[in-house]
Amino acid sequence: MSNESERSDQDPEVVVLYCQHGLCDEAKASAWSQETPGLSVRAIMMPCSSKIEVSYVLKILESGADAVEIVACPEKSCKFLVGSLRAEKRIEYIRGLLEKIGYAPERVGISRKLSQSPEKLIELARARADAVRPLGINPMKKGK
Repeated sequence: MSNESERSDQDPEVVVLYCQHGLCDEAKASAWSQETPGLSVRAIMMPCSSKIEVSYVLKILESGADAVEIVACPEKSCKFLVGSLRAEKRIEYIRGLLEKIGYAPERVGISRKLSQSPEKLIELARARADAVRPLGINPMKKGK
């Protein structure tokens, strides 16, 4: 049993921030979390990906998430015209900041997708987790 608890401590925690307009019609827009083998996913809906703030993403990492994946609308599908472009620029800025301080920029990513189901959001989280797994546990995790 102790091996299971050790394994779950090493499973990456990925926070997925997604645009409410990018969710498929069948999915209920809300915040949720799910434990899957090898991964912990917490999903949070935003009114638009352009609402993402640099300080918010950094706070998520500081709070112990191993990675953050932002799911924005494709460029020409954004209901707010330039929302997903703003989000992409902010993510590029965050990744640059992380790189400057010697922190892995791979911990933050952006995907441009429409009609996402919760299952597809988990797939995106799994891809982000796979990208950060070689980096190990987030060094900002409190108590580590």
